[in-house]
Amino acid sequence: MSRYHPLVPAQIDWDRATPRCRHHQDIYFSQDGALDETRHVFLQGNQLPQRWQGHSRFCIAETGFGTGLNFLCSVSEWLRSAAADARLDYLAVEKHPLTRTDLRRAIGYWPSLAKPGAELLEQYPPLVHGLHQRRLMNGRVTLTLLFGDAAEMFADLEGRYVEAWYLDGFAPSKNPDMWTPTLFQHIARLSRPGASFATFSAAGAVRRGLQEAGFEVSTRPGFGRKRDMLSGRLVDAPEMHGRQPWFQYPEATITSKHAVVIGAGLAGCSVAHSLAQCGWRITIIERHAQVAQEASGNLAGVVMPRLTADMSAAGRFYLSAFLHTAHWLNQIKKRNPALPWFQSGVLQLCDDTQQRRMQALGLPPEVLEICDAEDASDRCGVQVPCGGLFYPGGGWLDPPALCHWLLEDEDRNITTLLHQSALDLKRENGEWRIGDAHGEVARAETVIIANGHDAERLLGTDIFKLQKVRGQLVYLEPGSNSAALKTPLCYDGYIIPAYNGLHCVGASYDPDDDSTELRPESEQKVLTALSEKLGLGALTSRSGRVAFRTSTQDHLPVIGPVPDVEFYRREYTDLRHGKPVHKYKKAEYMPGLFISSGHGSRGLASCPFAAQLIAYQLEEYFTNCSHDAHLTTHAARGLIRQLRKQK
Repeated sequence: MSRYHPLVPAQIDWDRATPRCRHHQDIYFSQDGALDETRHVFLQGNQLPQRWQGHSRFCIAETGFGTGLNFLCSVSEWLRSAAADARLDYLAVEKHPLTRTDLRRAIGYWPSLAKPGAELLEQYPPLVHGLHQRRLMNGRVTLTLLFGDAAEMFADLEGRYVEAWYLDGFAPSKNPDMWTPTLFQHIARLSRPGASFATFSAAGAVRRGLQEAGFEVSTRPGFGRKRDMLSGRLVDAPEMHGRQPWFQYPEATITSKHAVVIGAGLAGCSVAHSLAQCGWRITIIERHAQVAQEASGNLAGVVMPRLTADMSAAGRFYLSAFLHTAHWLNQIKKRNPALPWFQSGVLQLCDDTQQRRMQALGLPPEVLEICDAEDASDRCGVQVPCGGLFYPGGGWLDPPALCHWLLEDEDRNITTLLHQSALDLKRENGEWRIGDAHGEVARAETVIIANGHDAERLLGTDIFKLQKVRGQLVYLEPGSNSAALKTPLCYDGYIIPAYNGLHCVGASYDPDDDSTELRPESEQKVLTALSEKLGLGALTSRSGRVAFRTSTQDHLPVIGPVPDVEFYRREYTDLRHGKPVHKYKKAEYMPGLFISSGHGSRGLASCPFAAQLIAYQLEEYFTNCSHDAHLTTHAARGLIRQLRKQK
């Protein structure tokens, strides 16, 4: 499993038009013939573009993203020769990614690649260890960038999706840490049967490593002054071992790209939109008269991460979710400038000890900045008593407006059924049938349950340990001081800049409380927390709102396929005895049944991320977060903990 490491960006010396890596003392490309070399070694070495003709999807993976030259050449050729509705999935790893400045300079040397190059620059992620996914060229290209050590990052991936490999990176003699038997084994493990590879290297160790991993290896003429290069194909796919079988995900077996989504809050609207963008036809069921009527119906909400000082799997999940969602919202805003998403940054007040712990994570300033009290006050626009953490990419939004936009954006593929309660869920003849008190409402082979704390009632199980938590917000009129607030300000609660003439201040946390009434004592608790932290003067309460978050015992959402509980209890009942993992059967799930719930107070960041994760599972592609971070949200994690503890 990969662990978080602060990234060290590439240190580049520019020798006129030739970038040289200071660490490896090797060049990224030569200005003379760089494009021709890429086409000869990697495209022609993998028999591209011929092999992708007639494919609706094709997956390329690369070791050593570097300047993006191989990627941009491939995208250019894909746009020229592939079918207009075909999709290129491109996966690339890079231990020392270029800064945006160096990347811009490199791309500037290739005028013929200006269009995809400009889009790559515009969507280039912050230099944060982990996995970053981007949709480019109007959805025709999906780029997955893995920032970190190649073997570690590939170890975090599951699935045999890669059809062609570009084995690049610096020469084995100058970068021996990358070209290892472990890397070659992961390359084979992630490859479809018959997958090809090509590399500029003809080193004996590379040849032997690939052969031992199951590849047939051939020598072909190199480019320019290089006599030989290697290419080949996978002829002996390795067995899949080592994963905990109870956390292995099922292979997609869908026959129809129609899904029913239950619940039209942000969790449901996000997954409906993500699947619709992949060509799915969606029916979304909502029991209220409008969408976004429960926790997603607040006046405004904050988009920010939940970092942990040790950057645990949970911390990495929330960081990945935040980075994904902030970028996703920015892309939506470009298409719909009227969307009320305001990337103002978010200020989280905290003491010096917490500031030092977060600073030690080594996150780049575009993700996290440490502020003293003076700087914090300047950033948020009001006087604050201490410093804190500033998230420049964070902000605030109008959740109902976002939900409406998500459904309207893909209205050709999304049908919304309002005033329809999902009271019954049964599987018959390969389909799930959803019924209300009057009979069948909808049916589909695939169903995603996104109806908050009602999920367990519908499924007839309590394995997710979903918790219904009451939260009361207070809507305040701006005062002379608070009107200057520029960013959401978080402490034990939060206050958001005035929107539609009101500050949204939150929120009480009342578990095991089903009251929908506005209560003076809850309002006072919220206002006391605000006044104790901030001297904003007298503020007039205009109104408030009660909504119910859905949380879990470990404060992480439940995302992905729904486990077959009977199978789990039968096959994994003796986990406490520590039997070798290979002696257990691979997990089984309820066919075509998925869940996105338990998002709690970070749902604005995690719901869109969860939606993309489910979409990629159904579309059979690498998911959008690390394996161990993914396991923290696995729908069977609570059940497995229970089975391990039972006597």
